[in-house]
Amino acid sequence: MTEEEAVALIEDQFGSTVRDKIGHFLKLVADENERQNLVSASTLPQLWTRHALDSVQLVRRAEGRPGLWIDIGSGGGFPGIPVAIAREDAMLLVEPRRKRADFLSHAAETLGLSQRVRVKQAKMEKVVESGTILSARAVSGIEPLFEMAHQCASAATRWLLPRGRIASEEIDDLRQRWKFLFHVEQSDVSPDSQIAIFDGVKRL
Repeated sequence: MTEEEAVALIEDQFGSTVRDKIGHFLKLVADENERQNLVSASTLPQLWTRHALDSVQLVRRAEGRPGLWIDIGSGGGFPGIPVAIAREDAMLLVEPRRKRADFLSHAAETLGLSQRVRVKQAKMEKVVESGTILSARAVSGIEPLFEMAHQCASAATRWLLPRGRIASEEIDDLRQRWKFLFHVEQSDVSPDSQIAIFDGVKRL
């Protein structure tokens, strides 16, 4: 998929206002990337495909689930800020590194999102709020995510985890210690990527 196709797809799904605001955010990311490594420099020419579209593809997987969305390890703001632009519910961005948390706060304020988007500079294990949706894009390992964030989940919480290919052995191993419903959806961006979707996660 080209950058132009990604822009057109986002506009078709969410409208020109969302497209423009995401474009503004991507400019903030590109500028800040000169000061701190928010995204890999090699992906800067593909910000719309690799980062923006890869983020907002999660929105339709959360349809019918209003409420607080918690983004774990938000880093440079993906998927959290594009999702917050495209979706009207509250967003909590959890990021342990101060410089990145400061950037996220600045971006939310600049984009007029600060009434709905909060930034918490903390490790996820210290967060105790309850989320309808939990997402994580840059955190490796599904079980470490469950361990650090299960206190923020209820039986109604959906976990949206963009990954590479999901190994069935990893899911089988998880079932030894966790109860959950699970399915995989193909990424809208890459044939080599998937979205792992978990519901009702609970420790056995």
